[in-house]
Amino acid sequence: MDLKKIILHLAIRIGILVLLLTAVFLFWYFTYDPHKYCDETGHRHVDGGLGLFIIGFLITQMFYIGMLIEMIYLFVKKKKVLAFANLGFLIISLSIAAVCTLLMN
Repeated sequence: MDLKKIILHLAIRIGILVLLLTAVFLFWYFTYDPHKYCDETGHRHVDGGLGLFIIGFLITQMFYIGMLIEMIYLFVKKKKVLAFANLGFLIISLSIAAVCTLLMN
């Protein structure tokens, strides 16, 4: 299979993930108000960053599950090169996430 087709396949998948996460970030950035519950006597903040992290994590997990389902579909349709490209992307991206998590601790 052509290397150009594999790169385009992965670029589309990565673009979808970036687009989803960017949309969530922009929605959070333009709608989040940390001083929403402040009044004259108290200064109270809400933790919007935690919500952003949770929604981003859920979007990423749903994306990976979708890629896993697509990988199985591509194996069934005998497009093994694209399926292995998905598998390689999943392994590399999850390895990078695991290394970053370990380095943060």
